[in-house]
Amino acid sequence: MFQRFLSRLRSSRGPRTTRWTWVAVYVAVVAWMLFKLAGYYSPETGMTYFLGVGEDALAKRDWTKDLGFKVFVHDRSFGYDGQFYAQLALDPGMENEGLAKSVDNLPYRARRILLPVVAYVLGAGRPEWIITAYVMINVVCWLALGGVLLRWFPPKNFDRAIRWLGVMLSVGACFSVYSSLVDGPSLLLFAVALKWWEQGRPWRATALLAVAGLAKETNILGSGLFAPDQWRSWKDWPLAIARVVLVAAPLGLWILLLRWRFADMAQYGGGTDNFDLPLRAMVTRVGELLDVASSTDLPWYLLGVGFASIISLVVQAGFLLLRWKWSQPAWRLTVPIAALTLVMGAANWAGYPGGVTRSLLPMLLGFNLLVPQGKRWLPVLILGNLTMFFSPGVFKPLPDSLYSVRISNEAQAMIEGETPELRLDFPPPWHAAERSDTHQWRWTGGRANIVIHNPYDQPVEVTLAGEWAAFTDRQARLRQSDRILWQEQLGITPRRWRIGNVRLPPGESHLTVESDAPAQPASLYDERSLDIRFFSLSIQGRTVGEHQPVQPPNG
Repeated sequence: MFQRFLSRLRSSRGPRTTRWTWVAVYVAVVAWMLFKLAGYYSPETGMTYFLGVGEDALAKRDWTKDLGFKVFVHDRSFGYDGQFYAQLALDPGMENEGLAKSVDNLPYRARRILLPVVAYVLGAGRPEWIITAYVMINVVCWLALGGVLLRWFPPKNFDRAIRWLGVMLSVGACFSVYSSLVDGPSLLLFAVALKWWEQGRPWRATALLAVAGLAKETNILGSGLFAPDQWRSWKDWPLAIARVVLVAAPLGLWILLLRWRFADMAQYGGGTDNFDLPLRAMVTRVGELLDVASSTDLPWYLLGVGFASIISLVVQAGFLLLRWKWSQPAWRLTVPIAALTLVMGAANWAGYPGGVTRSLLPMLLGFNLLVPQGKRWLPVLILGNLTMFFSPGVFKPLPDSLYSVRISNEAQAMIEGETPELRLDFPPPWHAAERSDTHQWRWTGGRANIVIHNPYDQPVEVTLAGEWAAFTDRQARLRQSDRILWQEQLGITPRRWRIGNVRLPPGESHLTVESDAPAQPASLYDERSLDIRFFSLSIQGRTVGEHQPVQPPNG
């Protein structure tokens, strides 16, 4: 396989220098993606950041506590869909009754059983391996997609490169990798099915699309590929229809089985809010974006990706629907997805980026395959691939810890060979930690506690230092019980402060952050209420008194 990959690179026509320049571009893009992904690895949680496990979702049922390893949890968040498919990967037979609580609309999610089953098999039934396999499926599929696309978009000139980059760096493809979703692997299955069809292997393509339906229901729309090259060729239609039936059969049988299995679950059939009357949700989305554009509260990236998604999807769908290319397999494969664009519901258009950017990925493939070459079509090509310029924003910076702790005599306080750790928690109404390229912070939503866990059986005397700001001008205070440790007038500009001789008793203690003004609504498009902005907190000190380490509990 690797030799075929190299031969494709070498066989690309064009001046040698130019060819290898574009090869370098392709390699650089792959290296960039792998570098970005590696940045989310943690020795404690591995690559589980990409599962999108949300703290609010775990409140229904904490399925991570019995795994035997730590999973990254996105605080103050419901998380994203990857966490549900990961649970199915751990139990593809759905024997655990708790799945009904922890998986959002279990019968609906269970339709997309292919990736969970693949992860379960690759993980040999071992939870840690299964979770790792599930996360890595999207990464491997993205890399494999890049190799398959070389068949049509070799690195030989600007035109070919734009098409390859437009697919690989599309917001939809990157977001699927970032959130461990089913859409990226589905796109790979579409591309391989088209490749096999063009190579004269129709039954392979049929089998692959049949399997693809178990990855995502809308994948069976790709069976339009089987229509005869000439639509009036009546003698070829019976075989085409037979192939369509074969593609739909596995998904149909699986849905019937799920209906029987979950007959008592009223929410069966979820996902209907993903569709709407033609163009209604799209027009509503355009209106929302125009309203948002008049506000300066939304970050430029979110506004940009919103408009870029609308523009690129309209260009792609318009091109495929208005340029009738029945004889082209790529058109027959992807034009049903283009038609789907018209009836996408508000649930798919919502968010930044919206779900449409990944749900309609096969349309992007067909668009890039069918747009004619030449300068006249270059603006259309670029507009249809507009989201690739926003793909870096998909990979949100991973927040580091906003606090640091240094206990000077902690080495003397070992418990069974381990040094106990003084730990801080930020329960609601603290909001989730945020980060830009240069700063990171966390907002309070009103009076909030910093919960400090002192693991020793004696007090710790510390010096506190911080850098805080406020949403609007107000006096901020830090209290320990009834004692005011610090107070100062704050505004939007961060201010540093430092206080000493703060004694933290053994066990749990609270430091209260408050102000003399109520929390204010963040913006018209942000439902949070904001008060104090916390940039950093440093705790330095030592245990006081004769040291007697806390004994670990029995059992």
